[in-house]
Amino acid sequence: MATSTTVTLKLLIDTKGQRVLYAEAGKDFVDFLFNILILPVGTVIRLLAKEGMVGCLANLYERVENLGDTYFQPTTNKDTLLKPNYSSSLATNVPR
Repeated sequence: MATSTTVTLKLLIDTKGQRVLYAEAGKDFVDFLFNILILPVGTVIRLLAKEGMVGCLANLYERVENLGDTYFQPTTNKDTLLKPNYSSSLATNVPR
């Protein structure tokens, strides 16, 4: 059975412009967002972005793409998130 986890996220929202001006989150939430990009969705977003895809996933991809290397751990490469390589062993680790 899955366990429930609480994540805290502080947002400063411009209600007139309907956009987030500032977000503050813990490491768990940031790791969650980056793990979304590790999924094949990251590749799909990269391919569809050329066609003018809009939405929060495209925005997330663009922000990570423009993020400076100083915000990544020394052993982490931005391309690991943006252009993941998949091996056939990934398919064998999927629970059935």
